[in-house]
Amino acid sequence: MKHLRENNKTYLSHLRFASWIGISLVLRGIVFLLHGLFPMVEMPKRFNLETTVKKLSEWNEYAKERVRR
Repeated sequence: MKHLRENNKTYLSHLRFASWIGISLVLRGIVFLLHGLFPMVEMPKRFNLETTVKKLSEWNEYAKERVRR
C-alpha cells in the first residue's frame, strides 16, 4: 500500500499508531463534553487543552520523522 510505504510503516504499526490517536482523541472529547456540562468539575490536567495540543504536536512530529527515514 502506497500510504504505508510512504510513511515507512507496517500495517500493524500503522494500525496501532492511528488507533492510539483515535482512542485518545475520543476520550479527550468525552472529557471536554463532560466539562462543558459540569464546568464546576476541574478538568484533569492530562486531558486539558494545553496537554492535548502538546500531544497532537508530538504525534505530528513522530509522523514527520517516519517519512524522513
